[in-house]
Amino acid sequence: MANITLLHRWLGQTARIAVKRERPFVIAITGAVGKSTTRQACAAILEADGKGADMRVSQKNYNNELGVPLTVLDMASPGRSILAWLHLLIRSLSVRVGLVRTCPKIFVMEMGADHPGDIAYLTGLVPPDVAIITAVTPEATDVAPVHLENYSSIDALAEEKAALVKAVNKNGTVILNADDKRVFSMRHLTNAHVLTFGEADGSVVRIVGKRILTNTEEHGNMPVSLCVTFETYAHRETLTIPGVFGSPVAYALGAAIALGAAMDVHGSVDNELPNYFKPMRGRTRIIPGIKQTTLFDDTYNSSPAAVLSALRDLASVETKPGQRKIACLGEMRELGEDSKKLHRMVGAEAGRLGLDFLAVSGIFAHAMAEGALANGLSEGQIRVFDDTPEAGRFLQDYIHPGDIVLAKASQGTLMTTGVRMERVIKELMAEPLRAEELLVRQELAWTRK
Repeated sequence: MANITLLHRWLGQTARIAVKRERPFVIAITGAVGKSTTRQACAAILEADGKGADMRVSQKNYNNELGVPLTVLDMASPGRSILAWLHLLIRSLSVRVGLVRTCPKIFVMEMGADHPGDIAYLTGLVPPDVAIITAVTPEATDVAPVHLENYSSIDALAEEKAALVKAVNKNGTVILNADDKRVFSMRHLTNAHVLTFGEADGSVVRIVGKRILTNTEEHGNMPVSLCVTFETYAHRETLTIPGVFGSPVAYALGAAIALGAAMDVHGSVDNELPNYFKPMRGRTRIIPGIKQTTLFDDTYNSSPAAVLSALRDLASVETKPGQRKIACLGEMRELGEDSKKLHRMVGAEAGRLGLDFLAVSGIFAHAMAEGALANGLSEGQIRVFDDTPEAGRFLQDYIHPGDIVLAKASQGTLMTTGVRMERVIKELMAEPLRAEELLVRQELAWTRK
């Protein structure tokens, strides 16, 4: 595990003391992808059953050695504010000595890992009653969905995530993605009750159908929602979630329904859960675009497996003649020596899927273009740009009514080229005044750069 500061350790110890004393029910979620969407889905199913009044859900990316204690203490990150740090220390001291009660009855909490030992440290602070593992290598690609800078292999990353499973005692529940072989194998690491979700036969919560629903309008079929059908204990239920697309949401809902089974939730899932599910900015959202187009906003971050999934979701939309499917992709960062190969693989998938146009930008844009060109797209269907804003300005003129545009790239830094695809979405969205509400990275520190 990475070294942590004395202050972070103090806050962690305070969180441990509070949790041990107040005994909340802890639902902990980890995985290489899908944590935040799964967190939202789990919170939604509990809210639909009336459990939201005394439940706290991790906010933003509060999933590390600082974020987890902040969640327990119900405090925002103090950033660089001395006064905010002073407030945090006063509250932590009050909690530590028992003057203030801080825990709700239920936590829905993310736990992330950047270094070996991170999960073991976090579960030492907040022991889980339910552990949910989303995925290590989703979509059966065996491609790492995140960089492995601090792990020797995908198996080492999986071992790190498995620490959450090992932390659950025999009276708890472990919920595993049955479609990810590394996650599914974690069932052998626990004596707790195990539930599974996924498309695989034998999954306790089985995804038996998922599709993007459309409204038929003047210029074609316009995507509006995601429809997912689940089969559990010989019972089928279909959920329609407006304003989102994609497999990640389907899997998150599957994990949430498994959680509902574990917690004996009997609320009307079919009717109520969609009302409580809150789509996250920059994650598989459907946003109306200019010129009567539709935008698939998946701009929060990117990785090889996640791009492949998004491209397949775009290709799956049932369209009418004249409609075009356009992917605007930026570079995926921190992939090491395999970067060029993995970008070429993404471009190749865009070609094999028969998309109508591919716009690419960033350091490895030419690698994506090469992959697409070698797998079915013509030179006229591919355009390479130096940076994201240039791609957005081009697409403003290029798109026409009925088009569906996917935008995806890594987050990068303030000054990085070829990333931060929310800038493309902002150029193309029908209501740019809603950018702060709908898009990621709209804070002043980002938008002024």
